Amino acid sequence: MLRFASRLVICALLGFGLLAGSAQAQGKAPPAERAPAVDAEQKSGPSGPALVTIGAYINDIQAIDLRSHSYVIDLYVWFRWTAPELDPGKTFEFMNMFNPNDHTRTRIYEEPVAQPDGSKYLLFRHQGAFSTKFPVGRYPFDSQVLNVAIEDADSGSDELRYVVDGLTINPAISLPGYMVGQPKLEVRDYPYAMAFGDLAESDVSAYSRVMITIPIARPWLSGAVKTLLPVFLIILCASAALLLEDHHVEARVGLSITALLTLVALQFAASGSLPEVGYLLMLDQIYIASYAFILIVIGIIVWSTDSSELDGKKGAGATSVAMRTQSAIISVSLYASAVTMIVWLNMLGP
Repeated sequence: MLRFASRLVICALLGFGLLAGSAQAQGKAPPAERAPAVDAEQKSGPSGPALVTIGAYINDIQAIDLRSHSYVIDLYVWFRWTAPELDPGKTFEFMNMFNPNDHTRTRIYEEPVAQPDGSKYLLFRHQGAFSTKFPVGRYPFDSQVLNVAIEDADSGSDELRYVVDGLTINPAISLPGYMVGQPKLEVRDYPYAMAFGDLAESDVSAYSRVMITIPIARPWLSGAVKTLLPVFLIILCASAALLLEDHHVEARVGLSITALLTLVALQFAASGSLPEVGYLLMLDQIYIASYAFILIVIGIIVWSTDSSELDGKKGAGATSVAMRTQSAIISVSLYASAVTMIVWLNMLGP
């Protein structure tokens, strides 16, 4: 009986491991499409586009919501320019705002401030929620990138081009549940495939776009302890049913069924904070492996009970304590191997 049960567990868990690898490959979000670059030497006239120097200071990051793909950022943005016909403080806009009506923009100086080099200077403080689609396929070991995109609403890149001044993040920022990486500020031309109905625009031009990127990552230890440890404890409780003697049918089935219902409730609680996606998360694959394990345990219990009754072996003589212990240890070891393979396959690749 134990040889048959072990073979059943091995075949089921290894088969699911291959299925998880296939689901992981299908569930990977496609790489983000980058806007085609526009020649840096593109000019609208003999003098070329006006240059506007831009910099930022990230003061705080709050309220990361995976379900709505949003996060709140408090930052300072400044501009320096020399072209007298421009006022980038009036024409710049954030391209990925979430709930724009809830944003607050404070203009630190009412009028541009003259600089020693003859340029003009403006400083703004902006607070609000921004949006970027979060890939959660590797949850709870996922890493994300928070983006803030800035463009000029009036002038294309042939008239105005941003130049990076600098980006600094508040060293006192603490983001519960995440580690904050080194942010970057980049400028690239972002073309649109249309002129937005403007008949005066003969050519579709690009816009100079500023991208502020802030990488964040979830610590491995906290993700494993908070998310995977409860699942593993439920699996241990389910495997304990294999340690009971064959004639304790009600206790064995009741223990495994209770573990199954607890696992279902735990999955519903865990998915409440995650977005609805069309692919299997790593956490989903682990739960499916856990369901498969508990169902196999129930199958082993039913099969061993029927075999004992057919052989007329009721009581302690059905299987020895050593055999039952060996069966439980082998089952849990195979489950741990399947989960390890799921995590490894999901963490593979970019």
